[in-house]
Amino acid sequence: MNVKTYLKIKVINEKGKCIYYRRYRSRSFVANFINALFTLLSGQGVTNVNTGGSTYTTASGFAMQVADTSNDDSYGIQIGAGTTAPAITDDKLTSLIPNGTSAGQMQYGAVTVMSPVINTTNNTGYITVTRAFTNNSGGSITVSEVGLVAHYDYNNTLIIHDLLPTPITVPNGSTLSIAYEIQIAT
Repeated sequence: MNVKTYLKIKVINEKGKCIYYRRYRSRSFVANFINALFTLLSGQGVTNVNTGGSTYTTASGFAMQVADTSNDDSYGIQIGAGTTAPAITDDKLTSLIPNGTSAGQMQYGAVTVMSPVINTTNNTGYITVTRAFTNNSGGSITVSEVGLVAHYDYNNTLIIHDLLPTPITVPNGSTLSIAYEIQIAT
């Protein structure tokens, strides 16, 4: 899976010496994690269960949101024409394809964050973030990179950046749909 977490366990004895250290890949995400992620990305509240077994609804705040309106390329799913391999320090797409109908532009649809899907039978969960892009530029446009940008604390922050294995040419009048599915498993 692409969502990875590591559990580090260290034991220091009374003399300050490390006597035990292990790093494990954590595989114990639970439904509340994906629910919290949904709230962060969509700006909507969702019902969780606390450690006492009571349900509560998270605040529908504006903490970290990727849900966006149409015709806005400032956050949500973005597309680009860059060909540089992503790096962990990236803070924007290499070459953003802007919103619009002029040459080299695509019309950005609204970003939708689907409600969490939790499967208690196989202990998995996921959310899906989607956006459609329509090419009304008068010519074909090639998309080679995709990113997910969150509006966070009044800033837009790149949180995912992918270089497509093969660029996609979108003919004039066509619509490109992009979806990010973020999965967890226990």
